[in-house]
Amino acid sequence: MDPNLELYRSILHLPPWERRERMRHLPESERDRVRTIARREDDAQRLEQSIAGRDFVQVALIDPSEIIQDTQLKYTLLGRTIHSRDEDMMVKRITNNVADSSPNLVRYIKNFDRSTQPFCLDAWKLVYCDVYYIDGGSDTLQEIYEARLREEELQTPAERARELVRDDSLKIARRNAKWMIPAIERLSADELI
Repeated sequence: MDPNLELYRSILHLPPWERRERMRHLPESERDRVRTIARREDDAQRLEQSIAGRDFVQVALIDPSEIIQDTQLKYTLLGRTIHSRDEDMMVKRITNNVADSSPNLVRYIKNFDRSTQPFCLDAWKLVYCDVYYIDGGSDTLQEIYEARLREEELQTPAERARELVRDDSLKIARRNAKWMIPAIERLSADELI
């Protein structure tokens, strides 16, 4: 039981200024922690309600606009996290701070021929995998990359559904990544430096 979290939940119905006043006795880091937990719980509940037991691969194949208009469903179908801060931290880690967010990474890879940003092989693979959130599971980026290659080759329903909901920037960035990954893999260690 987390008393600070319980306190925060009990005052959620109050106006923001009153919530701040009632939580003022806590250090700022603790207020941020409980606010983040409550927000994540709320996000998870909204996502669960949006999914409502439906097979959203089938939903995307039948009516992609329903998935496209709901960012949480779209990100879930693509394998991304619905928490942008977590995704951005993963992107920074994988790109060695070359890109500070997933939209920037996708933009850089989309326009790689006009950019001087040096991206490691994993950054290219991450974009090919739709910025799949690897920090939350046991699969490695390489395993996800290989699975996505197979799914694209076989044109599985999940891959067809993902293709329908990807925006144009991500489609172009993925195409560029698909072209560049084999070229980067052929480079020697000396050429990569």
